[in-house]
Amino acid sequence: MRKNERGITLIALVITVIVLLILAGVSIAMLTGNNGILTQAQRAKNETEQAQANEENLLGNYEDTIYKATGDVKQVDDSNPGVLEGSGTQQEPFVINSIEDLVVFADNVTKGTNTYQNQYVELGLSLDFNSDKSYVNPDSEDYAQYGYNGKLKEVLNTSGFIPIGLEEGTIAEIEEKSFYGEFNGKGFSVNNMKIHQEKTIEKDDYFLSGMFSNNMGSIENLYIRNGIIYEDIKGGNSYSASALLVGRNKGTIQNSYVSGKINTLKLDWACNIGGLVGANSGGKIKECCNEADVYAKYSIKENRVGGISGVNEESGIIENVYNTGSISSEIFDKQSEDDDVCYVGGILGRNNVGSVKNAYSIGKVSNINNEEARTEIGGVVGYNYNASSEKCDLNNCYYLENLISSSNINTKISEDGEVKESSQMKSQEFLDLLNQDNSGMWKFSSGKNNGYPVLYWE
Repeated sequence: MRKNERGITLIALVITVIVLLILAGVSIAMLTGNNGILTQAQRAKNETEQAQANEENLLGNYEDTIYKATGDVKQVDDSNPGVLEGSGTQQEPFVINSIEDLVVFADNVTKGTNTYQNQYVELGLSLDFNSDKSYVNPDSEDYAQYGYNGKLKEVLNTSGFIPIGLEEGTIAEIEEKSFYGEFNGKGFSVNNMKIHQEKTIEKDDYFLSGMFSNNMGSIENLYIRNGIIYEDIKGGNSYSASALLVGRNKGTIQNSYVSGKINTLKLDWACNIGGLVGANSGGKIKECCNEADVYAKYSIKENRVGGISGVNEESGIIENVYNTGSISSEIFDKQSEDDDVCYVGGILGRNNVGSVKNAYSIGKVSNINNEEARTEIGGVVGYNYNASSEKCDLNNCYYLENLISSSNINTKISEDGEVKESSQMKSQEFLDLLNQDNSGMWKFSSGKNNGYPVLYWE
């Protein structure tokens, strides 16, 4: 009897093992097969990421359509294209009423025909380089003398806009042919401006690039939307500054905004790259914001990359500004034996004798470095030169947590500015901090900036 029991027990054990193996096989198949739980989870993750990427692309592609649908870009009414209406006085300023007007205005400054010193210029309406509405005649071929050989709209959207003011030469030559007047955007926007530069610079020359190459006057209430700068610059060993609004600022910029992309490749020399301004050289930047993504790639020397400006120098003043754009840099080929350093920050790459007050950044800051190169990177500023001096003052400056990333052990993380959590930066307490010396300068606005503070004019 016991022998039969043992036989039955052994059979039961074998059957149990077989059942367990079958169940295990089913479980593994459920987890790892083509329709398995793990496979489906990964597929869902990939589809979600792709959907997010597609959504971002669609938003970018339809940005111009949205502006047109909301009436932001209207059909120009310019009976005399290329000739600015008005007399240049404060009561009767020169008015830019079309892309053709803007092209001629830029050429006047670049050639030194008129620097508009003590004169007033304003936008008469929003302009869009991609829209026929912003041209009197988009197919006109009458602008070769201004540097546009071919159909005007086509050339502007391939070769790009030629900046306002001389962009290459000695600093004395550039300042002689810069804008010195009062430019008021009147709250209108310049949409889809492209600046495309591929050139070799002569030794010791400066190179300045932006809608305005070098500002010696005043710019206010001007918005650049979906602007693009692409540069591939070689040669030279002096000074470079590029940004969407102003390459180098020695004047005043106020109540202005930029969005879009800056993509620069520069070899053999130092460069200053920003979203709003490339180099704030003794100028003032007040109540401005940057939403443009900035990417700078270079090989040697000291480079400064920031959201508001690449560098703040010569006792420059920056107040009440913020950045939401992604700021990144890459050193791809360190060709110098010097101790080259790259400075990258959400507001400034480097504060080099200047002051920054009431500023915050919520954009990502990152760098990819050659192993031998050094980078100093920060949420507000990559490097605050001579920080013990009142001449290099950072006051009431903040940045969002978990924004800084680096691929190199030779990277130093700046501790300048105060880190905040997202919930803190969306609080009334944070708004009060920004407004403590200038009540009403900052506000919350429903549906804008993802709940973070914006400036009073937005």
